[in-house]
Amino acid sequence: MKMTRGFTFIKAKDKLFWLLLICLTVLTPLFSITVAPPPSYGNAAYDKNISSKGGTIKIAVLIPTEGRFSYFSKQFINGLLLSSHNPNGSKIRYVIVNLPANAGKTNIGYIFDSLAKKGISAVVGPLFAGQLKYFAHNSVKFKIPVITPAPLVTKEDISPFVFGYGMTLKQEIKTDIKYARYAGISPISVIYPDNGYGPTLLAYIRRFSARYGINILNTTAYNAETVDFFYNFNSIVRFQNTEKGHISKAEEAQLGITPYNLMHGITKAKPYIPFKGLFVVGSPSKLELILTQLMYYNIDGFPILGLSSLDSKSFIEKYGFYMQGAIFPNGFFKHDDNDVVKKFDAAYKKYYGEMPNILSAEGYDIGGILIKAAERLSEHRVVKNQYNPLPLGMGQLQNPPTKDVNGIAFYGSILAVKSYKGVCGISRLSGNSFKKGLYLFKYKDNKIYILENPF
Repeated sequence: MKMTRGFTFIKAKDKLFWLLLICLTVLTPLFSITVAPPPSYGNAAYDKNISSKGGTIKIAVLIPTEGRFSYFSKQFINGLLLSSHNPNGSKIRYVIVNLPANAGKTNIGYIFDSLAKKGISAVVGPLFAGQLKYFAHNSVKFKIPVITPAPLVTKEDISPFVFGYGMTLKQEIKTDIKYARYAGISPISVIYPDNGYGPTLLAYIRRFSARYGINILNTTAYNAETVDFFYNFNSIVRFQNTEKGHISKAEEAQLGITPYNLMHGITKAKPYIPFKGLFVVGSPSKLELILTQLMYYNIDGFPILGLSSLDSKSFIEKYGFYMQGAIFPNGFFKHDDNDVVKKFDAAYKKYYGEMPNILSAEGYDIGGILIKAAERLSEHRVVKNQYNPLPLGMGQLQNPPTKDVNGIAFYGSILAVKSYKGVCGISRLSGNSFKKGLYLFKYKDNKIYILENPF
């Protein structure tokens, strides 16, 4: 069934659609995304052990609950529901709606229309940034606040009703560069992809390097097909020339030997390395090639500055030997000694039989923010006019309603949550983003050391 057709059915059969949205109480957080029957587009994910009673504030969670992204959704929802252990968690009940990752403008518009008619106070989602512009548009149209773990990347993603909580690549780069200044890691070189977000990330690296006094010595870009990074390395270090003529022309053509004759001597000779740190940007598949080839060409002895993609247990288990001294940020560390984190770890392990990850932690914190907003709402602490304090560039509400509805009232109560201490650190509402610091880690001698933490 095509998505457009599926959502047209929901539009025409709104009552049936709502019956399919099983209202999930958060009193029993033994939730897993085991769906029976499997939800179709817009249907609710549910578990037979969860009651449909309880909760006075209805929150819709719009993320994929089937398909290749369902694992990520499960981790996020587990954390979200676990937050209900707060005494005021019973004020909220969640409606979890399957939103396929490829759902677009029309589909998302139909869902918001149905949710608005049923008194939804707020929406959580999307999980990935690609759909955020549609959430932003509909949040204004239907006056429903949205809080998302997806990074707010472009102007289209931003509206007065969208609240961001997730970490951004820009924030990760800033954290790395600030530490480079503190540790005297300058000058640096940069390896980055010439497609996708690569040029944007390089622009961030340049911006923060200029701000914090880091000298970028040189940069080198690779394309999506690159598997041999010798030519990239050759532009940032100086290899020692070796004698030619040790192999035949046929062997040279078959092996792709460079003018430096790599088969005889170059990997045994230490190249001249002019930089003190190397910023490496890429997908895990590219990172594994870059890291192993750096070692192969004897280019080592300096810290590698990377992004949160390096903070993966499976990646470190495979490639830890090649990333000694690597520095990388992330938004959550399950082994932190902080009491808030330890309490969360223990509860998550008890209910789900495994340790949490960054998605679980962000779900838990977003649930906590929603509960705190619900407390503000019930205590009547919401300022009457919540339209003026919007930051410059965020836009202003046109013709705000004279009478509050659920979405408007809850929007004001979220604005009243000025700060929040969660398992991802202490965040403060700035504009429409809950901004917080990141952890910064260093991998050395098969151990991870905390260089900075957000508490």
